[in-house]
Amino acid sequence: MSQLDALADRLWDLVLEQHPLLANLMGLRDDGALADHSEEAHLRFLGRYLAVVEDADGLVPETLDDRVTLGLVRHLARVECEKIESREIEFGISGYLQSAVPETLHFLSHLRNHHAVPGFVETVTERHRAGIAAGRTPVRHLVEQAIELTERHAAEQHELRPVLENYRDFLRREALPHGRDAEHAGLCWLPDGEALYRKAVRRHTTLDVDPDELHATGLRLVENVRRELGGRLSDGSTYISAAEMLAAAEAAVRRAEAVAPQWFRTIPDERCVIAETAPSVPASTPPHYLAAALDGSRPGTYFVNTKDPHVQPRNIAEATAFHEAVPGHHFESSRLMLLQDIPLLRRKARVTAFTEGWALYCERLADEMGLYSDEETRLGMLMMEAKRACRLVADTGLHAKGWSREEAVDHLLGNTSMPRELAEAEVDRYLAQPGQALAYAVGRLRFDELRAKAELALGTAFDVRDFHEVVLGRGRLTLGLLDDVVTAWLAER
Repeated sequence: MSQLDALADRLWDLVLEQHPLLANLMGLRDDGALADHSEEAHLRFLGRYLAVVEDADGLVPETLDDRVTLGLVRHLARVECEKIESREIEFGISGYLQSAVPETLHFLSHLRNHHAVPGFVETVTERHRAGIAAGRTPVRHLVEQAIELTERHAAEQHELRPVLENYRDFLRREALPHGRDAEHAGLCWLPDGEALYRKAVRRHTTLDVDPDELHATGLRLVENVRRELGGRLSDGSTYISAAEMLAAAEAAVRRAEAVAPQWFRTIPDERCVIAETAPSVPASTPPHYLAAALDGSRPGTYFVNTKDPHVQPRNIAEATAFHEAVPGHHFESSRLMLLQDIPLLRRKARVTAFTEGWALYCERLADEMGLYSDEETRLGMLMMEAKRACRLVADTGLHAKGWSREEAVDHLLGNTSMPRELAEAEVDRYLAQPGQALAYAVGRLRFDELRAKAELALGTAFDVRDFHEVVLGRGRLTLGLLDDVVTAWLAER
């Protein structure tokens, strides 16, 4: 093993040590362990991450694979350092995160290590108290959502009820009175909020890009998709039953699988499983994909939220399936499982701009593949695209420009077909995970740009199957590294 690969493995082991839930979900551990969020533990991890950065700075890459590994090590080590330094655990109280993050949902449904929960909750509570004392206060209505969700989990997890009720009482009595109102919900209203947001932008987009530039890009994209929509913003009909929703998702995914060989050289052996989300998941939680466990204990699964079918629009369901399942997250994740000759870090690291950028690219790719069943479902694809463009505007508006929650909701209502309830849930997502929603459109733009570059360079020799093989064949990449990989491929042709 090379020195560089050993460093990548060292960083990956460190990430899994700090985030044991991730290791459990990947099938690399089976102990139900929970993270230690104490300040002492975070500072110890910070020192170890900084040591990785120092060692990485002393290495000189010799090959493209070396450059990719080293670049990803530097990026991910810096990400973990900045997450600790930002003290997000102190002010990031959010019902959205607890309800909508797929890993958390899965973990709560299969929790085994109940004995670790009291200490975990006590530590998190103390960090919240420290944040409030330092002026790093949470958003009030997100605390209210967290209270509601904690009560729901307490009712379902009988063994954990006393612990969860104590946490609920802390949220209600101590956190809620200090919560920031909806007029001051963005990061810019916190101490050092501008710096916090710039770090969040870099972490999720993998680029050093100014929020004002992203805001302007979002406005341009919104206008572009509005012109393509031609004023058509209706969601159309909704579903009748959960069974109908599942059947529609199944049909879309199997249709995509059938034509995939015409567009991809590598096709996953394992088909994507379609399943309902857990009963405790709120109706506002979006569908999501959970990758297969490395040990084979869990297949790659597309979870469809079948609650309240009568409010779920039919025409966005196909675009969602192509994004979350095939050829989106399922193909990207399954392709990684085949890359046995690269460090696990490059196969499983979280690089939102790459994974979500690819999935959003796949929504348009599905149109090229002829997968949309009619003009109404293609319209749904455009409406989804409008939402992702609005994210650039609303996220930067909230966290960099001081927008109120209502201003962000109004932007979505004015440029998408979302009903108010879903628009409010979408904005709460931006408040709960600053910068995360930027990664979709930013990543998709880079995939589009690189494909256009390849088409121009290769002319009639361009084959989209080769392009897809290249962009998915090196593991998860920062957008800068993705550019390097495609540029190197074109130089070899």
